Amino acid sequence: MTTETTTIFVQFADETPPRIIAVFFVPQDPEYWPGLLEMQDDDPRYQAYLHPELQPAAILKAKQDQKDALLAAASQSMARISVSLQLGDATDAETMTAKAWQAYYRALTLVDITVDSPVWPVPPA
Repeated sequence: MTTETTTIFVQFADETPPRIIAVFFVPQDPEYWPGLLEMQDDDPRYQAYLHPELQPAAILKAKQDQKDALLAAASQSMARISVSLQLGDATDAETMTAKAWQAYYRALTLVDITVDSPVWPVPPA
């Protein structure tokens, strides 16, 4: 099976690494559109432009955002009990709950987000 490609014309930003900032299907005036390059639509640089969500940096950022949100939620849950703990008048149930949230928080900090499918700990009930 043969896949046909299409010639496209892309404009690159003047930065390192270069990134595509515009795409054209016909040639453009290079004086008006500096940084133009002709390529095929199956070029990996063009595919990365079309699907930035599939790029490793975007995937890693999404995992980091998820981890940050879970850590913030755990901190908020612990904050509700922290005053009682600091004053020394926490009930046994509050102390156990605080310990469970602290263990969960620690487990979250150890999650390796560089793997394809991070193993997220289960929050306390």
